[in-house]
Amino acid sequence: MADDPVLRDAARRELSPGFELLPANTFNLALPLLDVEPSPAAILIDLGLADVKGSADFLATLVERDYPGPRILLSNKFRPEEAATLSQASIIHFALASPWAAGELRAFVEAALGFRPFPGALHAI
Repeated sequence: MADDPVLRDAARRELSPGFELLPANTFNLALPLLDVEPSPAAILIDLGLADVKGSADFLATLVERDYPGPRILLSNKFRPEEAATLSQASIIHFALASPWAAGELRAFVEAALGFRPFPGALHAI
């Protein structure tokens, strides 16, 4: 989820092929995407959203719904060292500083998921 169309486009380019980005720019728009089958492989949350105050409720909803995938938090306020520390502190929450280096988001998503997409397979994010 991101307000910034430049960020969404960068993520879409970086993650294709192999991943389909299901974009939402508010948490209310993101909630119905949790009901998509199969469920999204991972959830990217830009902490720069105008709707950022809803992030705690959204993350709580993921827990209530037993969402099994990783939650990847993006922020231009993270320093790379802070993001690495946050990522090592949790098995379901990961943090990545934005903007990221070319190829970094894809490698990060693959590492969080524990797999690389197979040719021809498409995973929703």
